Formats: sequence, C-alpha cells, structure tokens
Amino acid sequence: MEPTRQEDADGFGGLDFFDYAANKLTLDDWVSVSQIFRPRFVEVRGCVIWERAYQAANFAEWYRTLNGDVSTIEATLNQLRLWQLIDMDEIGTTEERLVRGIADDISSCWRASLVSAYPDREFDGGVVETEDGPVVRFSTRRGSVH
Repeated sequence: MEPTRQEDADGFGGLDFFDYAANKLTLDDWVSVSQIFRPRFVEVRGCVIWERAYQAANFAEWYRTLNGDVSTIEATLNQLRLWQLIDMDEIGTTEERLVRGIADDISSCWRASLVSAYPDREFDGGVVETEDGPVVRFSTRRGSVH
C-alpha cells in the first residue's frame, strides 16, 4: 500500500503546497503575496510606516490628532488584520490555527524586512489575537523617558 500524501490533509485538492502554487497562482497572485510577506516601508517625521498604510493626508491627521506621538502613530498605522485577507466567518477551528500560522509567518518576514531596511533601529511587534482574528503589527522600539 502506498503511503498517503499530506495533500488531502492540507486541503489542496490532490496537490501539495508547491504544486498547488505552481498550478493555481498567477504572476499577479505572486506579486501580491510577495508584497504582503516582504512589504516596503517609508520613513516620515520619525515614524517607520508600512508603505500600504501611508497616505500623506491620513498621516498628517493622525500626527495632529496624536500630538506627534510617533510610537502611537506607528502602532496605529502599522497593522495588518488577517480578516482583511481571509474571511474569518467561513473558517473552523482547524483553519483558525492555519490563519495564526500565516500571521506568524508574515510577522517573521516583516521583522526581517524591517531589520534589513533599518539596521540601526530596533522594532517591537508580532501577532496580537483579537476578537476578529490575528493582527500583525510593529512599531519602533524607543527608549523610555525617566
């Protein structure tokens, strides 16, 4: 008897993850996924902001509203909510664990991207569980004022 492949447990309809990606994802899909896992960042007024979250007028409004508190601005803008990508209402407990794994992978990649782009800075962040699902976030680590 031949061993069963992991494919059925992974839910790829008879394909392993590599074959699924090779046969199902378009170049546009790959570019999108790449940008999620390896995002670009912009530096504005002392803040490192996820490029997708940065819009000049929106940033200016947050800067004004939060009295220039760069840590709070970063914490507010630098969030990827997995429910924006995955319909959390359509998944079960097993899939919730998969989504958390995806969030952890994205977080690891973001950290690597941040370290690469800003080697002289330190960053806090990771995955936060919310009622709506995991959220990937980051902010610059700044020294405390005594």
